[in-house]
Amino acid sequence: MTHQDYKEMLALQALSALDPPDESVLHEHLAACAECRRELDKWRASGSALAYAAQPVEPSAQARERILESVRAESGPSRSSPANVVQLAQASKRTSPVPRFEAIAAALVFVALIIGLAILWKQNRNAKTELARLTSQIEESRRALDQEHEALELLTHPDTRMAELAGTKDAPGAHAMLLFDHKTGRAILMARGLPSAPAGKAYQLWFMAGGRPMAGKVFTTDSAGNAMSHDQVPAEALGSTVFAVTLEPQGGVGSPTGPMYLLSPAHSSS
Repeated sequence: MTHQDYKEMLALQALSALDPPDESVLHEHLAACAECRRELDKWRASGSALAYAAQPVEPSAQARERILESVRAESGPSRSSPANVVQLAQASKRTSPVPRFEAIAAALVFVALIIGLAILWKQNRNAKTELARLTSQIEESRRALDQEHEALELLTHPDTRMAELAGTKDAPGAHAMLLFDHKTGRAILMARGLPSAPAGKAYQLWFMAGGRPMAGKVFTTDSAGNAMSHDQVPAEALGSTVFAVTLEPQGGVGSPTGPMYLLSPAHSSS
C-alpha cells in the first residue's frame, strides 16, 4: 500500500467510517508517519468546526406568540404570581435553543461528501486490485505465447530431434515431449499430467550418455500438472535417445535419487 493510499483513508478515519481491517492498517501507519497524523487532526478539526459554523436562528414573532399561547393553554391562569411572570418562566423552559438549521445542513453536506469519498476510495482500490489481476493474466499469457513460439521455432528447425517420454507407474497419465537441436544442444521439454511435487521437491530431467545419467535442469508444474522447461543437452549426450524425469530435491542433484515419473520408450517403465 502506497503513502497516497493511507492519505485517502484519513477522511474516513475522521468520521470513524473505516472497516476494522483498514483501520488497523492505518493505525500502524500513523504510528510511524507524523505527516498523516497532522492531516488526520485537520480532518477531525474540520468536521467539528462545521457543526458550530452557523449562528443560532431566533424564532419569529409569530412563532414566539404561538409558543406562549400553547404554554398559557397548558398551565392555565395562576393567582400566586402575575400571569406574565409565569408565562415567561414557562416559556423560558419550553423554548429550548432552536436547532441550528444552517449548521445541520452544513454537517449533512460534509457527511455526504465523506460518504462519497469513501465510495470512490473503495471503488478505486477495487479497480487497482482488478487491474493488477488483469496485468498478471496478460503477463502470464504473454509468457505462454513466447514459450509456444520458441517451441514451434525449434520444432520446425531442420536440426531438431524429438523424443517422447511416457509416464511410469508413479504417473501413468503423464507424458512429455523433448525437442532438442542435435548440433547446438538447445532443448525444450513439454510435460503434461505430472502430479504436483511435494514441498521442497521438484522434477529433474536426465540425459543418458554411455549408460550414465547426466543432470538436466529442475522444473515445477502448474496446478494442472503441465510444465515447459528450457534446457541444454550436454555435448556427450547429443546422440542419446534415452531421457528420463525423476522427483528430486528442489535444488537438483548430480545423479538421480528419487522415483522416476517419465521415461523415453527406449527403456520399459516399471
